[in-house]
Amino acid sequence: MSRYYEFVKEFMACEECRHDPKYSSAGHTFCIHADDREGIYWFYESDNFIIDIHDFFIKKEIVDEDATIMSDYMSVYSSYIVSANGETFNPYRTLEPHSLYVLDFYDIGDNYRFLLHGNSTYLGVAVAFKKEFLEAHLKTLGVAPEPFFSDVFSNNRSILTKSLEPIAMDILNCKMEAPAANIFFEAKAKEWMSRMIDAYLNRKEVSISPDDEEALENVANYLDDHYALNVHQQTLEKISTMSGTKLKKLFKEKYQLSITEYTQRRRMNMAEVLLLNTPLSIKEIAESVGYSSHSKFSAYFKKYKGMYPREVRKLSKEGREVATCEQCDK
Repeated sequence: MSRYYEFVKEFMACEECRHDPKYSSAGHTFCIHADDREGIYWFYESDNFIIDIHDFFIKKEIVDEDATIMSDYMSVYSSYIVSANGETFNPYRTLEPHSLYVLDFYDIGDNYRFLLHGNSTYLGVAVAFKKEFLEAHLKTLGVAPEPFFSDVFSNNRSILTKSLEPIAMDILNCKMEAPAANIFFEAKAKEWMSRMIDAYLNRKEVSISPDDEEALENVANYLDDHYALNVHQQTLEKISTMSGTKLKKLFKEKYQLSITEYTQRRRMNMAEVLLLNTPLSIKEIAESVGYSSHSKFSAYFKKYKGMYPREVRKLSKEGREVATCEQCDK
């Protein structure tokens, strides 16, 4: 077995499960039953890349502050998130459905923090490339590794997320066995890498002055604190000392979201926390995050979270039936 296999076995503190049929048998499945999480970690490894799936119900809050140990096995790690409720810090990003979570394990720094909220699901599909393989491929295209590693995910993130989504879902739904699965995963990893490189080569250079950066952060902080109110555009223009056109343009460039989308996502994140952790009715929650219309709130929640509020409320009451086999559950 590979060094990574032995690492996972030791880190997860369990043996490989050879009975669970949820994901391709060409990979390795570990059924996890811990105090803070329960579910499946699955991975497929080749000489050049690792594909993995995290499929967990988070029972209580998880904070991870040490990812440096992963640099022995992978370099650029990018995960398409199907379902999540949490945040990463330095820089701050929300972990939510239909988003991209990215790490460069060779340049992660000492300030890495990753937080998942309790009573929630985490489902992510990721491809991680070995540094030597990725560098060799970039060299054939005349692309310098250093700016690629630092810039590929900072620009056009929303475009790249949409581009990687169908590949992630193909991997998630693959039930093939070896050797057909080996060919399939090789093709999907190369397609994933191709989309990353295309996004980098076609990226738009974003140049925002330090003063404008500070002004945009002031606007974002104001929206974070007043998300439940209908904040007027003129108020934001006064806070930023920018014209409306400039503010909209730079805000979208910096956060990859329009001001309206940013506010709606903030509202939905808070609503999800309230649905999972309070006895408030859905109507009360809708009003508390700024919606007088119950139907409009439900429609937006479905758009941003992939589920209706009533479905999340049901999850909070009943928990999640984790797809682990009977043998591992004993």
